[in-house]
Amino acid sequence: MKIEKVRDLTLIELEKGSTLVIACDSCGGIGLKEGDVLKVPPEVTGRYAARVVLLEVLCAGAEVVCLANAVCNEMKPTGQAVIRGIRTELELAEIEQVVLTGSTEENFATFATGLGITAVGVVETVRLRVNRCRAGLTVVAVGAPLVGAEVLQAQLVGYCTIRELLAHPGVYEMVPVGSKGILAEAKLLAACHELTFIPEQAVQIDMKKSAGPNTVILAAVDEQFLAKPVRHAALEVIGGFAAKK
Repeated sequence: MKIEKVRDLTLIELEKGSTLVIACDSCGGIGLKEGDVLKVPPEVTGRYAARVVLLEVLCAGAEVVCLANAVCNEMKPTGQAVIRGIRTELELAEIEQVVLTGSTEENFATFATGLGITAVGVVETVRLRVNRCRAGLTVVAVGAPLVGAEVLQAQLVGYCTIRELLAHPGVYEMVPVGSKGILAEAKLLAACHELTFIPEQAVQIDMKKSAGPNTVILAAVDEQFLAKPVRHAALEVIGGFAAKK
């Protein structure tokens, strides 16, 4: 059994040519409890936490088979609301055959909302969409960096767009962008392939701003994609990959 860490993903190669893809995330202080910093319904907390790990697994080309939530609060009412939000996001992603499991805190009273979440996917190893970048590819950003209350007021990159990108022959690899921002993720993706990221001189999108719950997707693409990209209004070329000197 081969285990590999790639960016925020853990990959476990199984027998018979399959790979498990595991992604996890956590959030705290987002809810309706006394100590929460961002006051939103717990359903919202569950939705966007689920979005983060679902996109990580889907962008790797895997099918989500399990989603585990560790709610650091009581089941009623906070845990129930968080789970409703998770189910809503699964419906948006059109993921039906999935094991949903988790745990709550029933021993102590809590004063802030906390959630840990893990998604597990499976994919044929030959179809895994990681470690595919090379020099000469262009990097595009799909979506806009949003964080906090901004997320609630905007239309985010949809799961249909993710599937279109995965199906496009000109897309080599995709990376969701969260709190680290676009520039940091682009540099990390380049470093994973021993490449250098060369940013465009005049980029409109904010490359250093947090993208919250994966509100931006980076895609490494070739000329075929640039000639006929997927239909998405917020798509911008932000740079490219070059060989290290």
